Amino acid sequence: MEKKNKGWSGIPWPWSLILAIVFVVGAGYFIGYLWSFLIALGFSAWQRSQNPGMPKGGYCLEKTRKQLSSLGIAVIVLFLGACCAIYMWVELQEGTDTWETMDYIKMIVGGAGGLALILGGIYTAYISVRDAFWPEKSILARSIRSQLPYPDAAPGVAELFAMVDKDIAENGQWFDKVAVGKEWVLGDEANYIPRIRVFFGRDEIRTHRSQSHTSTSRIVELHILDDRKQHHIMSLRNPMELEPLLSCISLRAPDALRRPYGEYDKWIGKSDMEWENMLREFRVKQGNREMAAFQLGNTDAGIQQNVTLTRPDGSVTSRVTPELIHQSMMECLQEGEGTFSLALGCPIEQYNVRYVEMECFAAFYEDMEDLENPSTEDLMELGEAELFLKTTAVGEAGKNLYSGHVLETDIHTAEEILKGWLKGVIPNMTDWTSTPMWEKKEQEKQREVPPPHLALMSPSGVFQSHDRFTVEDVEVAAEGLVDGSYQMVELVLTGGYLLMRIDGGNKMDGRCTVSVTKPDGVKLRFFKNQCTHRQAAAWLLEFARGDFAPDWKEWKDCTRQTERKMAHKK
Repeated sequence: MEKKNKGWSGIPWPWSLILAIVFVVGAGYFIGYLWSFLIALGFSAWQRSQNPGMPKGGYCLEKTRKQLSSLGIAVIVLFLGACCAIYMWVELQEGTDTWETMDYIKMIVGGAGGLALILGGIYTAYISVRDAFWPEKSILARSIRSQLPYPDAAPGVAELFAMVDKDIAENGQWFDKVAVGKEWVLGDEANYIPRIRVFFGRDEIRTHRSQSHTSTSRIVELHILDDRKQHHIMSLRNPMELEPLLSCISLRAPDALRRPYGEYDKWIGKSDMEWENMLREFRVKQGNREMAAFQLGNTDAGIQQNVTLTRPDGSVTSRVTPELIHQSMMECLQEGEGTFSLALGCPIEQYNVRYVEMECFAAFYEDMEDLENPSTEDLMELGEAELFLKTTAVGEAGKNLYSGHVLETDIHTAEEILKGWLKGVIPNMTDWTSTPMWEKKEQEKQREVPPPHLALMSPSGVFQSHDRFTVEDVEVAAEGLVDGSYQMVELVLTGGYLLMRIDGGNKMDGRCTVSVTKPDGVKLRFFKNQCTHRQAAAWLLEFARGDFAPDWKEWKDCTRQTERKMAHKK
């Protein structure tokens, strides 16, 4: 449950605000309203200095509550609008018999201006009160919600704010009013850093001249274009903070483009095809950087999402975590014995050797009658594991010939080696035993097709194909199906025979057509179904994560038709 922000003397918000207003009004009668206001302001500043760090209500909640400061602007705007209305009323009471054309024009312009001021004041007051007292409807909450894969199914405002607050508290750097974390940029709105594609820094001085005087104003802003080409603006007060802010975003989003503000109009005016080309270049740049980080063993690059886990039950997932490795190990031990494997989407090359896949055979041979309901500790201590690391010479990569290295060890050591392999760390081979060359099984050769890839096609016909991709890329593709950014999405997983293709609807039928393969022993079966775009996106994510388990009775088996088409093509 969300903790309430504590204010004056431990009184929860908004009662602390009400108490402050009462103090200013009451004390102002005796010592003057200016002095009472300054005392209240000084006490509030002192209290904040005694509680450094993240406010008890969180950074996001504090930003929504600060919208109440806009009430002052709203009151001024309403006052000006009321003055216009009173002036017009007085003029009308004096009569219009002596009015000339300019008098009518002044009254029309004044009336329209006064009405605009009144409506603007009401709207500003409404927004400030709504954001402060109903944060779930605030601009900040909506900006966070809109960047999630499924905004309609987003969690409550407390979880949304907690997600951003945690990132800012652990990784945030503040630049004036804007904070940059590892995943979020927090200002008046929030931006998810992995979605940033282009950003601009604006620092301009504008001069306004009239007959009587000249005034200047300085505009300092951060402009962001995300992967959906949506525009976000964050304002700053201190111009000295803009350059460090841009440099920090460049470090947190190394593949995004930093451009001068003078190019903003050119970028916002790019056609869909030009934008798709930019996204393709972004993915290539991201893939090259991640590949380099992977080769260097950088554990912070997030590359473990290019690892595919084949679990003991045969299911496949590309969202691999250390916890999932432990769970797979426990499944093998609880069943008595079992095998699972970790295959690298981008094999590691070292000294002309390519390290491809690590397989783990785990067994628990103790008599179950001696150990009734063995605990996790029993399984870990008494279990045995055999690791098999598949390698191939760089020059032999296309010949399906592999060598291997075997290590028999305990469960704890096996888990540590597997977790290191998940991060791209080659184990110390001192105690490993080499095995002779071996060839892939014939049934695996029959299934062999191009390597894992993600293919995308926009409604305008722009096609993309990616051999290196992450689960986040699949999530973007799923969202693109829902909002219409992609007309076709095709995903092939490691092994080459797990495929899902989604084709968007047309004017005759708006439903998506989903085609998917299902291994059945040595035979490969093909199924097809039609559904809404949102259901297709959900299936795509389940398929990528290895959680796809539909009711096959609802799918049409089109194996024979597909085999005939393939034979005809041959």
